[in-house]
Formats: sequence, structure tokens, C-alpha cells
Amino acid sequence: MATQKITPPFAWLGAHTTIVSLIGTVGIAAFFRFLNIDTLPPALYAGSAVIGLQAAALADSFTLPGLTAANGFAPLFVWLQALPVKLLGHTELALKLMPALLGTLAVVATWLWARSWFGLRAAWLAAFLLAVTPWAVTLSRSGIEAAVYPLLTPLTLYVATRAWQQRTLGTHIALGLVLAANLLAGPVGWLIAATTVITGAIFLLRSNKLFVLDKPRLALLGGLAVGLGAVSYLFATSWSSLKSLPVVIGLAGSISALASNIVTTLLMFHSRGDENFRHNFASQPMLNAFVGLMFVAGLLVSISRLRDRRYRVLLAFFIVLMLPALITTVGAPNAGRAAAALPVILTMSAIGVSYMLELWYRTFPINSAARAVGQGAILMLLALTLFQGFTQYFRAWANTADTWAAYNEATTRVARQMAAAKPPTGTRYVVAPAPEHPIVQYLVPPTKPYKLVEAKDLAGLPITPGQYTFLITRSQKDETVKQLKLKFPGGKLQSILSDFDRTEVYYTYEVTKK
Repeated sequence: MATQKITPPFAWLGAHTTIVSLIGTVGIAAFFRFLNIDTLPPALYAGSAVIGLQAAALADSFTLPGLTAANGFAPLFVWLQALPVKLLGHTELALKLMPALLGTLAVVATWLWARSWFGLRAAWLAAFLLAVTPWAVTLSRSGIEAAVYPLLTPLTLYVATRAWQQRTLGTHIALGLVLAANLLAGPVGWLIAATTVITGAIFLLRSNKLFVLDKPRLALLGGLAVGLGAVSYLFATSWSSLKSLPVVIGLAGSISALASNIVTTLLMFHSRGDENFRHNFASQPMLNAFVGLMFVAGLLVSISRLRDRRYRVLLAFFIVLMLPALITTVGAPNAGRAAAALPVILTMSAIGVSYMLELWYRTFPINSAARAVGQGAILMLLALTLFQGFTQYFRAWANTADTWAAYNEATTRVARQMAAAKPPTGTRYVVAPAPEHPIVQYLVPPTKPYKLVEAKDLAGLPITPGQYTFLITRSQKDETVKQLKLKFPGGKLQSILSDFDRTEVYYTYEVTKK
């Protein structure tokens, strides 16, 4: 019996199916990433503020960022953030727009890559899942360097595929530039670039074309050389910071620790996910039940089709891009460090869905009603996935106190108040944990002077006549108030309530010393 052609969802649109499915999926992705972006995330995470300061330095004085733990050893993300910071100033919104745009473009890149490897239906499914999965949405709005990886992975694979198929000067120049971008995107980008180059070299060696140096190949090598040169310069100028890379990564120190990390990381897809509210909500699995089950199906399908080069490469990239999460002891399971594998994982889920439809269609090759029921069931599950993604991020995650704490609400509220207020007549102190100081430094303009301290620094504070205002974050209250009542008795202590749950979030202590 001849195999009947299997059509993608919404094939009734005819010649317009491709463009409509792409535009609709990208529209959904943009909706999930830009909706309420001015208020979600609810505050400014200190890590994002550090990147914002480096981006501001680049935009204002062209101070190039180095390879530092503060920017995840990824200067590319700082360069990208410099444009909105230059246009919008030192605002929270300026640090959110570029990650949201990158997340939307990642859906386009995933669609292009999946279509070139697995066809239109897999492309639509993979792109749709990336558009609505809460893990992807949260990363796209977080303002950390991990936001760039879901774009770099499919973009690199797509451009490399085009270069392999067409072997023109333009495709090889594009591949060289993309590889250079990966080299400037930190350790995860290095993995993407290295895996792409090694894979391509193996294929070229098998076809006896590895040492052919034509114009396209020279253009590719030129772009790669530019990237390697830039990274080499950054390595030379940032060597002292790079010494801390193993500590920052938190490499597992023993076989048992590594085994534990591998187990917890693999279980995060279906059991207990990342407990960091900057990546996930309430330790929920990183994939919902349907997407997680289809991921397992897609993984098994990929293993069963290892003779097909596409599936070998897909599995190789999955394993390599999961390494940053598998070998780390920092917050394991750490979904942020698996960000580059996210498009690959969801493409495997798309393969699983496609395979289930194929099985259904083969079971009912002629019965159109039964075929429609199978496709309708999948569409209903995808609609539920969209609904679940929306409610998890915009309802559950956005209305949880742990989310506000994870994004440093207290220090952000202090900085907002200082930025909005008139310059003080006296001396103004901000008492906050040292890791959160960059939030104040980024948001408060230099025209409104202040001094940043921790509670432990107040003991050595000189006592001179004048007017003092202390803004104290919640975590620093007890020790700070104790010190201030000894040094500056008679001051006025006032509490400021959280915008979320009306609990005390920070305090002001005003006193005039005569």
C-alpha cells in the first residue's frame, strides 16, 4: 500500500500554509515575550544590573567589556544590551527589550532549522513549543546572558546547513560570522562553535573535501579567524578573571557528585525542575506532561534512526549542550545552564509529536474522520500547552512572593525611589547587601548622590553634624536599626510596603545630627 502524504496542521490554507504558520507562531512568541514587559519581571535582578552597567560603559565611553564572571564571560550579550541602554537610558525596560527580541528571533531560527532538517510540520511544532514553554519565556525576559543561547543554537545549525548544502561565498561568510558570535558568547557559545566545527570537519573528511581551500572555505576561515582573534585578545586581557572560571562553573569534584548532578538534571524535565525562580516556577518540571512525554518519544525516535545523519547530529548536540548543566554543582539542576539545549529538546518533542501522528495515520490510512480525530487531539494538547504556559508565567509565577524576592524587589524599590526623588539636602545612605549594590548604581543617576554601604559598615561611620537619610533593605534591617539608634538616636523609622503583598520591603531612617 502506498504511503499517504501527511500534511501539517492548517494545511487547508493551501499555498499560504507556510507563511501563515510562521507569522502566527512568531506572533505568539512575541506576545509571550513582550506582554507586560515593563512590569514583569517585577524588579531588577542584580546580575542583570551588572550587565547593564557594562553595557552603559560601552554605550557612553566605548569601554569594551572583558571576560568576567559578572557577564558570564559573554561580552556579546553586553554588546547587544548596549543599544537599548543607549536609547532608553539606565532603565529596567532597557535591559528587558533585547532578551525578549532575542527570544522571539530564536523561534524564527528554530523554525528555519527544523524545517531544513525535518520538514514543515516539525518546524511548526518546534517553533510553537519554544514560543509558549515557560522555561523559554522566563529566560527570554530575565536579562541574563543565557537569553542569547536559544537563538545561537538553531541559528548556527541552520546557517551551517545552508553552507553545507549551497557552498557559496555568502553562506560561508554567514557561517563564519555566526561562529565568531558564538566565540564571543561565553563558554556555552564555545561549545556550540566547537561542536559545529568538529561535526563539519568529520563530514568533510569522510567526503575527502576537508583540505579543499576554495573562496567560500577561505571566507569561512576568515570569519572564524576574526572570532578567534577577538577571543584571544579577550583571553589575554582578562586572564585574572578567567582563573575563576572553574569556581564560577562549579565543576563536580567527585564521581558521586557528578552522578547526582546528572540524575537531578535529567529529572528536571519531568519531575522536579530548577528551584531558581529566575528560571522556573516552584520547582515545577521544565516541560509539561505532554511536551515531556513527546520529548521522550522524540529521543527514542532519534536513537532508533541513528543511521540518518540528521539524528546523529541532533543527539550529539543534545549531549554536548547539556554538559554545562550536567557538570555543575551550582544550583543543580540549573535550567539556565541548559538554555542552549532548549531548542534541541523542543525539536525532539516536535519529532515525538510528528511520530505519534504518523503512527495514527498509518493505523487509519483511509478513514478521514479517524485521521481528523488524531490531528484534533494533538491540536487540543497544543492549545492546552499554550494555556498552561500563559497561566504559569503570567499568573502563577508573576504572583508568587519568591519571584519578587528572586528579582531583588527590596533593593530595586529603594533605587526606584531614589531615582524619582529630588536630590537630597543632606547625606543619603543606601544599606543593602553588597551583591545587590549594582542595582542602585545602574538605576540611580549620578546627579542624585548617595553612599552605598552594608549593615556591618555602619559601625565605623563617622558622626558629624548634618541631615541624614538611610534607606534600608529588609534583609539589613535588624543590624542597621540597632547601629543607627546607637549612633543617631531620635531618628524617624518608617516602613515601605511591597507592591505585591503589602509586607514591609524596605525602611527609611531620617535624622538630623546637631
